[in-house]
Amino acid sequence: MSQFSLAWAAFACLSASAVARADGAPSDRKLVIAHRGASGYLSEHTLPAYALAYGLGADYIEPDVVLSRDGVLVCHHDIHLGQTTDVAHRFPDRARPDGKFYCIDFTLAELKTLQAKGRNDPLEPGYQLATLDELLTMVQRLNERSGRAVGTIPEPKSPAWHREQGQPIEPKLLAAYAARGLSRRGDPVIVQCFELESLRRMRHELKSDLKLVYLTGDSLDDATLDELAKFADGIGPSAKLIENDGRPVDGNSLVRRAHERGLKVYPYTFGKDEAPARRFYWNYGVDGLFSDFPDVAVRAAKGK
Repeated sequence: MSQFSLAWAAFACLSASAVARADGAPSDRKLVIAHRGASGYLSEHTLPAYALAYGLGADYIEPDVVLSRDGVLVCHHDIHLGQTTDVAHRFPDRARPDGKFYCIDFTLAELKTLQAKGRNDPLEPGYQLATLDELLTMVQRLNERSGRAVGTIPEPKSPAWHREQGQPIEPKLLAAYAARGLSRRGDPVIVQCFELESLRRMRHELKSDLKLVYLTGDSLDDATLDELAKFADGIGPSAKLIENDGRPVDGNSLVRRAHERGLKVYPYTFGKDEAPARRFYWNYGVDGLFSDFPDVAVRAAKGK
């Protein structure tokens, strides 16, 4: 069965489910962001995982993106391929001196020969790496047929590293969305990144008007939040910066300080347990969250 067939089968199983939210994503609604697709169920960053996330009711689907040797945006969490593909078996002599197989060293045609898998899963037939274009085409088609308005929240991986390799990733990412008429803040796109300089570059140098979110696993001081408020739209902090051992960190200071500056808050990453997601939505007041299990987050987002 082809990857597209798997994707459609996954969507068909859930498209009529009561959990699917058919009304797009109003600005005041708690957002459900499918972390690498429905990665708790199916192999991350594959079309079946993305389709299942759609069917489970996600408001936004997250593709991490890297570049191939021929400059194609590929959905993959790491800049190297070893953990989630069979690259070492298929191309044993293509590792760099550090022993790693880098996506940017392979053409798209070569990448499409690889078998993809979940990070902690065995290899299974039927999964391959997806391109950003394939994901966007699928989401557009599903939106047209379902009447929903599901968006995407891409993360360009390691932009500084890509520039060092001679392939800046941000211009290609923005161009891919602009080619589909997606270039304004009101469009269902949020660009997220761990590199603050990359976000600055997209807003100021590349003149992007898309929503921008700064991802971080480190504490944010007021000065950084002040700067972000001038050009970005939100933050994506590690959940541990908001809650630690079931208790709010510093009186929920991060969410409060971000909201005071008009910044949305989208913490990562949530799993099968609904209770933490419910606390984050309703006790801490986050605007959305990243979940490996979008259906769990959908239930949590429905209310106290």
